[in-house]
Amino acid sequence: MWFIIHVLKSKALLHIPKGENDTPPILIRLLLITTCTLVSFFHGSNDGQKGVGLLMLILIAFLPAKFAVNHSISDATILSSLNKTELVMQRATTSDAVGKGLIAKTDSAIEKTKVLLADKKDTLKTYKFRQAIKSVSKDITAVTGSKAIVIAAPDQAVLKSASKDLTSLTDFAPVYVIALISISLGIGTMVGWKRIVVTIGEKIGNEHLNYAQGASAEIVAAATIGIASASGLPVSTTHVLSSGIAGSMAASGGTSNLNTATLKNIGLAWILTLPVAITLAFLFFMLFHLFI
Repeated sequence: MWFIIHVLKSKALLHIPKGENDTPPILIRLLLITTCTLVSFFHGSNDGQKGVGLLMLILIAFLPAKFAVNHSISDATILSSLNKTELVMQRATTSDAVGKGLIAKTDSAIEKTKVLLADKKDTLKTYKFRQAIKSVSKDITAVTGSKAIVIAAPDQAVLKSASKDLTSLTDFAPVYVIALISISLGIGTMVGWKRIVVTIGEKIGNEHLNYAQGASAEIVAAATIGIASASGLPVSTTHVLSSGIAGSMAASGGTSNLNTATLKNIGLAWILTLPVAITLAFLFFMLFHLFI
């Protein structure tokens, strides 16, 4: 925002639209469409992870035989990864009791997984097989992170590859699940966009958002959400974008340009969301636990 004001010095970008018929020039419109598209893309990539994860948990709970593991990965690939891990454990050296315990635990988990591998099409055993794979992946991480265990560099690479193969067996989502969440996010945005847009565009500052503020906030929001998505971190798109708007408003006219009442409401929502969600989840759990 500082760059736009002091370097570009474009009056057209700093124009505040008046009414629905006050449309921006074509180049500014293209800029706004581009930055908005970036926010939409990264919004989907981040919020989509939450929706996909939640739907997969539901599918795994009700249809474990089909969704507990990725059946497109062959048994031969799984067995190869387990065998390679087992060989690395045999070559690993340690004189520490904790290190020996980790190696023994990993070997035990691998043997248990091999037994379950043959019967993973059975509903109950499929879920147990998933848990066993998760256990092996966790043990590999613990072994590679242990300073008490000495593993040669080539074996470290083998463990990393095996861990990746085993993780892809449990951390997956079919294309139709991803498509369903994408459509749901799109429909939800189409239905409930107005309240969010009005709050962000007109109520965070003491004046209506201008083109430069909108574009700069969207560039920052897209970058922030994109980095979070690449790092596997869940963030609130609305919180990131509203913070970007507040920053662009402050950069334009200082903190006096901010609507403190709206910011207090947003801040209060941030603070209350987590404890309220935890409380509701606990109450629903207790309710279902008593009656089901």
